[in-house]
Amino acid sequence: MSKVCCSRSAKRKFKSLFLLLPHYLIFILGMTFCPQMYGGQTNVAYFAGGCFWCTEAVFQQAPGVTSVVSGYMRNAETIQVTFDSTRTTYDKLLNLFWRSHNPTEVDRQGPDIGKRYRSAIFYADEQQRQAAEKSKAQLEKSGAYSKPVATEITRAASFRPAPENHQNFCRRNPNNPYVREVVVPKLQKLGLKRP
Repeated sequence: MSKVCCSRSAKRKFKSLFLLLPHYLIFILGMTFCPQMYGGQTNVAYFAGGCFWCTEAVFQQAPGVTSVVSGYMRNAETIQVTFDSTRTTYDKLLNLFWRSHNPTEVDRQGPDIGKRYRSAIFYADEQQRQAAEKSKAQLEKSGAYSKPVATEITRAASFRPAPENHQNFCRRNPNNPYVREVVVPKLQKLGLKRP
């Protein structure tokens, strides 16, 4: 009889641990993919500029960028850009962000329509917030666009990486119709290489 009780008790403990596992994984992934939230490095930036395939392909070619991860933040397709601050600056990344999409479009970019495709900068600290606000104000003042800049500037939240088949999508799928018709023209416009 005691063996049955122990076995039931062990099953309950195992079940409890199993139910907690997703919470531990979220915590660990959060630390890995959003270092600022846990006092980590300050050389990570988050940008949403429509479909993350396009934005990822642009930033992968930026000097000083060491990694780009496609994912989601605040229900927007977002890229996490890790960069070497001795080779580039956050201001240079902001400049590339503005040139890589149309920041006046509301809840869309080209053929991609919906709030998940909105333009947004998710700042990791006060310094990034100030730089993003200043950069946006300069863009609006420049008169480069006839419509107001719709890009939201919001504090970064937890970043959730997209599934593996979305990572490095353009490099893995250079003949995909979306890549050929949407991403490649964008890269050419910016003077960047085809995937």
